[in-house]
Amino acid sequence: MAKEKMKTEFSIEIDSPVPLYEQIKREIKLKIVSGILFPDEKLIPIREYAKLLKVNFNTIVKVYYQLDNEGYLYSKPGQGYFVKRTFKEEGKKERALLRTITDEYLKNVTDLGFSIDYIIENLKLLQKKLK
Repeated sequence: MAKEKMKTEFSIEIDSPVPLYEQIKREIKLKIVSGILFPDEKLIPIREYAKLLKVNFNTIVKVYYQLDNEGYLYSKPGQGYFVKRTFKEEGKKERALLRTITDEYLKNVTDLGFSIDYIIENLKLLQKKLK
C-alpha cells in the first residue's frame, strides 16, 4: 500500500510559473528514472489520473503523449500506457533531467538564503532516513 501511494503522489504547485503539464510530466519521468515505476508497468488510466490530480483530462493526455514521444512510455491500444524499458542511450536523458532538477532546486534554496553546506547536510539526513 505504501509503495502504491509513492507511485501516485505528486508535488504540483498551482502558483508555479512551470505549467501543470510540465510538472506532472517531470514527476512521472522522475518516477521512471528512479525506479519507482518499472519497465512495462501500466500507468493509471488518463481519466483516473486527471481525477486524482484534479486537472483537466486533456492535461494528462498531453503528458502521456509527450512522454510517449520522448521514449519514456508506450501505448497499447485499448489497454493504456506503459513504462518503456530503459536503453543505454536513455541514460543521457536521465542525467540531463537530473541536472535540470538539481539546478532548479539549488537556485530555489539558495535564493531562500540557505547555504550549500546546509543543503548537503540535509540531503545526507534525508538519505539516512530513506535507508
